Amino acid sequence: MFRRFIPLLVVLLAACESVNPAPRSLSLPNQLIAYWETASGSLGSAEEIQPYQFVGAAGDNVRAQVVGAVGARLTLQTADGTRLVADVNPLEAVLPADGVYTLLVQANGAATFEVSLGYSDRVNPADYTATPVPVTPTATPTVTPTPPYYARFGTFIDRLAGGENRQQNLTIPEDRHVYTFEGRAGDYVTVLLGRTGGEFDPILRVYAPEGIEIASDDDTGGQQNALVRDVRLAVDGTYSIQVWGKGLVGSYEVVLLVSESRTAVTPYFAPTASATAFVQAAVVPTVQAAISGQTLEDHVPVLGRIERVGDFDRYPFEVTQGDLITVGLRVESGSGLAPRLELYDPEGSLVAVATPFDSNAEGDALIPALLAAQNGTYTVFVTGERNTTGGYIVSYGIGFSREDVPRVMTIPDQLYSGELGRRGQRDVWMVELNAGDVISAAVQPLGFGLDPLLQLVAPDGTVVAADDNGGGGRDALIGSARAAVSGVYGLKISAVNAAADGPYTLVWRIVNRAATATPPPGIVPVLSVADRVPENTYLFYTFYGEAGMTVEVQVIADAGSGFDPVAALLLPDGRTLAEGDDGPADLNPRFVATLPVDGTYRVRVNGYLSSGAFRLTVNALYSAS
Repeated sequence: MFRRFIPLLVVLLAACESVNPAPRSLSLPNQLIAYWETASGSLGSAEEIQPYQFVGAAGDNVRAQVVGAVGARLTLQTADGTRLVADVNPLEAVLPADGVYTLLVQANGAATFEVSLGYSDRVNPADYTATPVPVTPTATPTVTPTPPYYARFGTFIDRLAGGENRQQNLTIPEDRHVYTFEGRAGDYVTVLLGRTGGEFDPILRVYAPEGIEIASDDDTGGQQNALVRDVRLAVDGTYSIQVWGKGLVGSYEVVLLVSESRTAVTPYFAPTASATAFVQAAVVPTVQAAISGQTLEDHVPVLGRIERVGDFDRYPFEVTQGDLITVGLRVESGSGLAPRLELYDPEGSLVAVATPFDSNAEGDALIPALLAAQNGTYTVFVTGERNTTGGYIVSYGIGFSREDVPRVMTIPDQLYSGELGRRGQRDVWMVELNAGDVISAAVQPLGFGLDPLLQLVAPDGTVVAADDNGGGGRDALIGSARAAVSGVYGLKISAVNAAADGPYTLVWRIVNRAATATPPPGIVPVLSVADRVPENTYLFYTFYGEAGMTVEVQVIADAGSGFDPVAALLLPDGRTLAEGDDGPADLNPRFVATLPVDGTYRVRVNGYLSSGAFRLTVNALYSAS
C-alpha cells in the first residue's frame, strides 16, 4: 500500500480531527493522495474512517471512487471541516477555492479497498503518448516517453545528476516541486535544499522508484535549510526529490551529491564547490496567540492583532529597578499595520515611544536597552497609526534582547556559523556539560557594526559567565568558565544595546574535562524538524539509518505550550524499536537506540492528552575514541 505522511501540513491533521461523523467513529492515520493516483487501504470495522488529503485549486472538477469494499462511500470536506459532498461513490465535485481537501473513506464493515482521485474534465497524464525524437534519415527512430510518476508528488521541474544544482522559484504556497535522478543500487546520495530568497522554509523528501518515502528533513542543513545525508540506494531506478516551502513562497537551491561511499563523519556538512555553504540550523520559535492584557514573559514573543481602527492592545510585565528593558514589535507578513509602541512605567508615565520609522530596525518598532528607574509593572501599548489594522508579534526581554531563537546542540572544537537576523534577537546554542567541566567560548562578528555579547547560562537560567569585547576589538571571549552542575547549558549571543544585527561565528572548547565514567559521544545531526501536532494524532518523520548506528531521539516541547510529547522509533518493518515519554527533569522524551538493519526508520510523535508545538532531533552518536 502506498503510504506517505506529510507532517508539516498541520492544517490537514487538524482538519482530520473534526470529521468524525458519529461518536463511535475512529479516524485512522492520515495519508496523502495526488491526482491520478490509486491508493490501497484497509478498514477494521464500520466505525473506522480512512482520510486522504490532497491540494486542490478553485474550479477543479474532481472525481474520486472506491472499489473493493461493500457499502464503500466517500465524503469530501474542506480544511476547516465543511462537507462539500457526503456519503457517495463515486464522488464528483467542483472545488470552491484553493487549498487542502480531505477525502474520507468508509464501508459497511472490515474491508480492503482501493481509492482513486482524478479530474473529471482532463485526461490522465499516465496515458501518455511517446514523443518521437528528431533523427537523421539513416538513424533508427527512438522515442522519449514523458514520465508520469512525478504527478503524485507535485509539479515536475527537472532531472538532476550527481554534483548538479538547480535554482528555482516556488510561487504557490501549497505547490510542491519535484526533481528526479537515476539512482544505482549501493550508491550514497546527499541532497541539500536551501532558501535563497523570500520566506520559503525548506522541507525535503526523497522517494524510492516505487514511491515510498525513504528520507526527509526540515532544518538539519542550517538556517532552516534541509539536508538529507548519505542515503544508501537499495535498487536501480528513478528516484524523486520533493521540495516544499512549508506553505511559504520564495526562491531556493537544490543540490544533489552522489558517491560510492559515505561521507566522512563530521558534525557539519562540508559542501562541494557546486553546493551552497549552509550554516547551522536556527529554529523559528512558535509564536502563541495573545489576548490584550496578558502578561508578557521574558524573551517569549506573542501574536496579537489590531482588528479595528483606533483599537489598542496592552501587555504588562514585571521589572526590577536597574534592569535594562528591550521591547520590540514586528508586523506579520501581509499585515497592513503601521505600528506604534508606547511603554509606560508603574506610575503610568510614558517613558518611551517607537515606530518603524524612527527605530532603524528593518521595519520593526524597537525600544532598545531602556534603564528601568523603578520596580513594578511596566506596560506596553500597541496601536496602529494612520488608521491601519493588522497582525503583529510583540516581545520584551531583560537586557539587550527581546526574543530568543533556539539553535542546535553543539560539540567542542567545531566552528558554527549563525546570524542575528534582527535587532534585539538573541541566539541560544546548546552545550551539554558535566559538573566540573571547564570551557572557553568565543564569538567573532563577521559584519560591520555587530558588537556581540556572549553569555554562558546554566540549566536553571543562571548566568555563569559573560563577555563583550574580551577577545579584542568587537570579539567576545569567555576564557574560562566552570560548570557547577551537569546538564544542558546555553551559549546566548545578542548585540550590545540591541544596536545591530548580522552574521557571526561561534566556537567553544574544553579547557579541562571533569572525570566521567564514559566520555560524551560525538554528535552528527540526522534529522531536525519543527512542527505542531494536534491532539489524538500521530505524526511520522523518516530518516535513513545503517545497521550498528547508535542514534539519540529527542522531542522538546515549545516553552509554555503545555504540550506533553511522546515519541517512538519504528523499524523499517513498522515494529517499535524504542520509545520514550517523560525525561528525568521534564516531560520531554529522550532515548538512545542502536539500529539493527539498514533501511528507512520512522519517528512517531504524539501528545499525551495534549497538542502543541515541538522540535524533534535525531542525532547519530559516535564514541570519543
